[in-house]
Amino acid sequence: MSEERNEDEKRRAAGGSFEQGVKSAMEKAPGMVVPSWATMQTAMAGGAAGGAAAASWRWIIGPTAAAALLGGSFLFVDPDEPEVLPEPEEGVSVEVGSPEAMDAVNAADFETESAASGAASSTLADLESGVATDATSSENAAPASNAASTDAVSSNEPSAPAKPVEVPEDWAELPAEKAAAFGVDIDKACVGTEIGFRMARPLKDVRVLWNFGDGQFSSESEPHHTFNAPGTYDITLSVTRISDGLIRTRTIENLVTIHPNPEADFTWDVPNTASLDPTVALRDRSRDAASVLWVMDGEQTLEGGSVDFNFPRVGEHRVQVVASSPNGCQSVADHVLEVGGRFGLGGSARFSPDGDGRYDTFLPRKLLTEERPFVFRIEDGTGHIVFETTAPKAWDGSLPGDDRARPGQTFAWTAVIQGDVGPSYFSDEVVVE
Repeated sequence: MSEERNEDEKRRAAGGSFEQGVKSAMEKAPGMVVPSWATMQTAMAGGAAGGAAAASWRWIIGPTAAAALLGGSFLFVDPDEPEVLPEPEEGVSVEVGSPEAMDAVNAADFETESAASGAASSTLADLESGVATDATSSENAAPASNAASTDAVSSNEPSAPAKPVEVPEDWAELPAEKAAAFGVDIDKACVGTEIGFRMARPLKDVRVLWNFGDGQFSSESEPHHTFNAPGTYDITLSVTRISDGLIRTRTIENLVTIHPNPEADFTWDVPNTASLDPTVALRDRSRDAASVLWVMDGEQTLEGGSVDFNFPRVGEHRVQVVASSPNGCQSVADHVLEVGGRFGLGGSARFSPDGDGRYDTFLPRKLLTEERPFVFRIEDGTGHIVFETTAPKAWDGSLPGDDRARPGQTFAWTAVIQGDVGPSYFSDEVVVE
């Protein structure tokens, strides 16, 4: 038996297999399958304030455990060696309970930028004094100072990244609005807008945990979050001092308001008669919209709920309607409208109903196999309909009153094919030979 095998058996006898150790630790971790907000805070404390829950949490997410899973492979760590903390991935916001969140919560150092845009709801000067505009703190935020500097939001250009500072000695005695001061880039937005959050003053040797009020969390110091439902959200930041596990938490009620997006939609009507320059009636069907803007082929624009538009060019036309809500939220509906002539449907240019067996009937070829509902019409020179069908039936030149089409006469034809959203329109002329 080799020395390696002897050593391997000794390790198994002493502590069992690695898989058994993982299973045992997971079974002893209380409440970590679906952790609550309180459990998250308790686990964040670790160290002196940890207890059994914190110890189990740190076994799962911390490198002080006997083994850690990194990059898909097992890495064994000596518990007596100094702890090396993994750095969280930049720009990643994760849900509580995911492996990414567990790794990120244990990170100690953050590099942040104390920059604010002109649309920011709170200046950094306000944040440091514990004030957030248009928001109510759950811990009696102090009133804003009239001497607050406006330099922090004087331009949209980001300032130099702020270096993390040491946790103040009196941090435990500071009001929550100062100890865990934070702000938001914008406090009013539309569904689907990404919003940035940041600490007013980055601190060394702390862990942070954000609660966005919609069931989502982040352990980044400057996370970006997208709200997918309208409403007003309370935002909570918990900051944990690693040295002793002290947690300071601040909640700003009603900090972020998310407005609903309108639902853009439209349809259209085409002429019932033949026209080489058809006018299409565009009908707005948007919901929760205060105004709409029409865009034709990415160039021409029209305003109004329902408009008429001429399409002089045959072919497919891209039509868009941009719906805007009273709060400025927008959505776009996009459809393709087809206006064509005889080439679009394979219509013949020749028609001679003389009974010789050649070109005796007229019907565009594509209508013979068209599965969508359609109407095909023939009009004489005065605009009267002389033939109409909704089936693949060709015109043989018969006219009302037992008359027949004569050589040299010109007739206009129209084919309207119904689509899922609106109809396609084809029109042209045919001359009897």
